[in-house]
Amino acid sequence: MSEKTFRERVRRLVLAIRNPLLPTQSREHLQALRLREIEIVSRYLPECGRLLEIGAGSGWQSRELSLRGYDVSSIDIPESNFSGQREWPVIDYDGRNIPFSSKSFDIVFSSNVLEHIPHVREFQSEIRRVLKDDGIAVHLVPSAGWRFWTNLTHPIRYWTPPIRHGEHASNALSEVLAFRRRTWKKLFVETGWQVEMCAPTGLFYTGCSVADHCLSIRSRERLARFAGSACNIFVLRKGKSAMALEPGDRAHTPVT
Repeated sequence: MSEKTFRERVRRLVLAIRNPLLPTQSREHLQALRLREIEIVSRYLPECGRLLEIGAGSGWQSRELSLRGYDVSSIDIPESNFSGQREWPVIDYDGRNIPFSSKSFDIVFSSNVLEHIPHVREFQSEIRRVLKDDGIAVHLVPSAGWRFWTNLTHPIRYWTPPIRHGEHASNALSEVLAFRRRTWKKLFVETGWQVEMCAPTGLFYTGCSVADHCLSIRSRERLARFAGSACNIFVLRKGKSAMALEPGDRAHTPVT
């Protein structure tokens, strides 16, 4: 067998394994994941109120939250990758100064945004400023498990080493530590928040869309029991105390 023939057979074998595992990423499946996350987040929200989404992207999640009865405002930077795909009114802002008056919102929400803010510590004061004294901040943040599995699958999809996702670490490997739950807890406590609750979402996925729509939401929930959740949810209140509670330390009832 010639070297050329051998290489071609190896290439075909790799593609035969790779293509079913990493099909073309679909917008529909991404929205299905985000919708399920909204359903999970809703367990911890009051039934109604004025809500601000930070880093709203296309505004798709803001629209869903509006349909659930919330008075939603959305902001994002004009350089957002989704600025040309907006499905909901999203206000452009400078990434530092939230363009609303103090104590305007009952809820501040973000989904996979905080890791992209290099001045994330300083930005907490802006979130606190626009949040009512009895309000809550709810953040979905990537987990160490998400970073680990994304590191493993990135070379398979893109044939290159994994790249850094956010702004809080120097490379993709050190992001495993940066995205640990305890690291996020430390950030929130040190910036004056009381961590009311933190828990995994119970939904597995990676940054490389492993199996995409071929793996159902229910299957991803089962898989999360062994492979870990892609995100953690943090529910925060204004305060300076606070060691965060683990999921088993209190019942997962909606925050009122």
